Amino acid sequence: MRQVVLESPRELKVVDAFDPAPGIGEVLVEVKTSAICGTDLHIYNGGTPVDYPRVLGHEVAGVVHGVGEGVTEFGLGDAVAINPNLICGDCERCILGKENLCERGRLLGREVDGTLREFLVVPQVNAFKLPPAVTFVAGALIQPLSTVVHAQRLADIRSTESVVVLGQGATGLMHTRLSKLAGASPVIAIGRTPAKLELAEAMGADHVVGAADDEPVVEVWRLTGGQGADVVIEAVGRPETLLQAMQLLKPGGRLIAFGISPEPLPSLDLYRMYMTETTIVFPRAMSRADFHRAVALVATGKIDMAPMVSANYALDDAADAFRFAEEDPSKVLRVALHL
Repeated sequence: MRQVVLESPRELKVVDAFDPAPGIGEVLVEVKTSAICGTDLHIYNGGTPVDYPRVLGHEVAGVVHGVGEGVTEFGLGDAVAINPNLICGDCERCILGKENLCERGRLLGREVDGTLREFLVVPQVNAFKLPPAVTFVAGALIQPLSTVVHAQRLADIRSTESVVVLGQGATGLMHTRLSKLAGASPVIAIGRTPAKLELAEAMGADHVVGAADDEPVVEVWRLTGGQGADVVIEAVGRPETLLQAMQLLKPGGRLIAFGISPEPLPSLDLYRMYMTETTIVFPRAMSRADFHRAVALVATGKIDMAPMVSANYALDDAADAFRFAEEDPSKVLRVALHL
């Protein structure tokens, strides 16, 4: 089989490898679509160190090509999306139902080889069947959607609460859509790119605010009648936008720090946080239940994944795909590689 190997930062090669075989309780998946996200780019450019060589990728959908002994839930030809988080199932966190915090958890494409290959073996518990109406492209994007579902569950958005989504990348747009589905009103989308703000409106945003042209804090307070937002979801992943997100909250509000940043916060106004009883939640990954719900959201048409793909490439053109994704991230949502 062919696979894409990162030999060092920004050094990708498509190489031949032995076809894998499923073991006990495992399924062999023929990969159809794998998408590139921000995590993949951070690994690609060396921002997130990995052991080299490493096969990249973790957002994937494909077809069951073989099953190991003991597999009863899947048959040959089943279309599946894959949860790329590998867990031990035995640690205290797994036993308590917090498998997203598994002490020995690993992510495909980071701690172990990932999905940019023709064939992939995973435990059957990591595979989720896709209904015929769900395309492989949409199936690959169920993984990031499941992380949004997890964060939304922690946010506990209630009907008629005001929600601000700061950042309209792929997951920010998903947050905008799911906030609206939760009954939030108004849903305010903040972003820098006009095309992404147009997508945010299509996803159900009641108001869009251009971060580059408007004054987001002033505009949000105006749109919320001088109260601030009940919930703010930071989906950019930068210290300055997290601090800005705190300024958008009403007293007693909830901040979901969804964006991932390795940079430390320069300061926190702890007294203001105390006086306003601010709640900050840092969601991580997802549970199997979140993944299952994400499949249902796509299968029922409640969220459309098609607009999330900015470009399509063949596996052999992976180097070009990564260069495109890195060239101007503000204009890219997801880049899909097809086999």
